[in-house]
Amino acid sequence: MSASYTKTTRDDMNIKEFMASAMALGLATAVQADEEASRGPFSADISVELQSDFTYDSTDPAAEIDNTFATIEGGLSYAFSDRTSVNATLVFEQVIDPTSDSFLEDHGLYAEELFLAHDFGRTEVVLGKFNPAFGVAWDAAPGIYGVDFAEDYEIAEKLGAAVIIPFAAAGGEHELSLAVFQADRTFLSDSAFTERGQSSLPAGGVSNTSGLESFALSLAGEFGATAYNLGVQHQARGRGDAADQTGVVLGATHAVEAGSFPLELLAEVAWFDDFDGSRNSATYGTLGIAAPVGPVTVSAVYSVRDVQTMLTDHLATVTAEMELFENFTAAIGYRYGDEGGEESHTVGTLFAYAF
Repeated sequence: MSASYTKTTRDDMNIKEFMASAMALGLATAVQADEEASRGPFSADISVELQSDFTYDSTDPAAEIDNTFATIEGGLSYAFSDRTSVNATLVFEQVIDPTSDSFLEDHGLYAEELFLAHDFGRTEVVLGKFNPAFGVAWDAAPGIYGVDFAEDYEIAEKLGAAVIIPFAAAGGEHELSLAVFQADRTFLSDSAFTERGQSSLPAGGVSNTSGLESFALSLAGEFGATAYNLGVQHQARGRGDAADQTGVVLGATHAVEAGSFPLELLAEVAWFDDFDGSRNSATYGTLGIAAPVGPVTVSAVYSVRDVQTMLTDHLATVTAEMELFENFTAAIGYRYGDEGGEESHTVGTLFAYAF
């Protein structure tokens, strides 16, 4: 889990003006990258999303808000050779959760990853700020809201090193990774335009330690239409925490070819002892299904979050998504949440363009 942040707002630039210029810059960068990919060492993958969530009914009236926000993510890479590269993931998104109706407010730009990678042939080594591998549901669960619970256990923005070993076995391709890390407390933990605050050692939080005392071990691969992931983690306690956090995750996805009605299935379960540095255990479960219905892909997700001493949370989502033209998709979704004893109903739209 990431270290806690103290968030403040700075009005150095009108956010809407920045959004327009950032999108234009992203488009120009992507086009230039595409043109130069075949003759230069630089490459870029850019995605732009505009999402609007409307919580129209909740047992907590304060949660009934309308929030429109953007997410621009750029994966950048510069290859010094065919084996060595420096890589960055830059994210521009809403960094402060709204407490009232919000339209493109409180967005910040930060470096989620910045690392050096070297391929030794059978082994790749990563050094710097990166996201250690642990589970996939936080990214792969389908729909607008399918990842909401699983994002709790994503390991992101850590400083350290990782060894990645790809190999073939039993007719499938697999990858073993081992990462050692600590929470990022450098200036890269803050964000520009709207500050989320630089992390510090007194802020506490698992893996927020003075050395590389945490690790994650992951094995992932595929056999034909089935992909799997298995991981274990140990994140050392930070200042003020009661205990180290340990966890295991097991997940799988499977493509079912059912004639003209193929299905994509996902299941993942994660269990933690001393979750988030507390004395509580926690269990997460995610089930997802997606299927094309003509030009529309319909998906549904059910998730559960069961943290000891707390009420069990439930999440149910449905999404319909359609590609309007190449690389541009539109989606509409519904979210039912039962969290902390409060029930809420949300509808949302998402427009996404990747290049």
